[in-house]
Amino acid sequence: MSFRHLVLAVAVALGAAACSTPAEEPPPRPSPMNGPQATVGSLRLPLPAGATYTERSQDGLLDGCVAEGTVLCEARLLDLRKAEPGAPINLPSTKRPFGWYTGTDLPTCITPASPPGKAAQATGSTLLDSGFAPIGPKNAEYGRWKVTCENSAQNNQVRMWWLPTSRILVVQYGSFPGWDAKMDTMLAGATFG
Repeated sequence: MSFRHLVLAVAVALGAAACSTPAEEPPPRPSPMNGPQATVGSLRLPLPAGATYTERSQDGLLDGCVAEGTVLCEARLLDLRKAEPGAPINLPSTKRPFGWYTGTDLPTCITPASPPGKAAQATGSTLLDSGFAPIGPKNAEYGRWKVTCENSAQNNQVRMWWLPTSRILVVQYGSFPGWDAKMDTMLAGATFG
């Protein structure tokens, strides 16, 4: 076979392959905004399947809580622009103990086993990590604290993301690797608008 015939045979084979039925494409990934989501101020946050968001609860204890399964408040999402006028408030900061807590008293030790209203009082906190971490396309002030509690069985870690311009605070209670990964995935899928 001559070089010319070889080139023609390859061209015909490639042309036939191009006209054949294309390989099946993988199904499109579902958009995180097709499932449950929480909207807080300008933040839209996709939630894991089965998770819920309570904007307001009757007793106020679960305001802004993301819950999953039997856990009543794994994380809290707050729009601090909606704080009551004149109410005493500490702005979130990694530069103070209990920097995730906006109240002026001592926080309680909210964990999966001790939801708001049933948690022991916190007795101390130590900043373990700080810097910046993403919430969707934005960078938030980030901190992780080790929290000690009156009931030592409730000692835990708390993670915080603070967007000072948007005045949106995200707090993760009872941090552990599985929930940390879920929080990171949720926050990566956040949008603003």
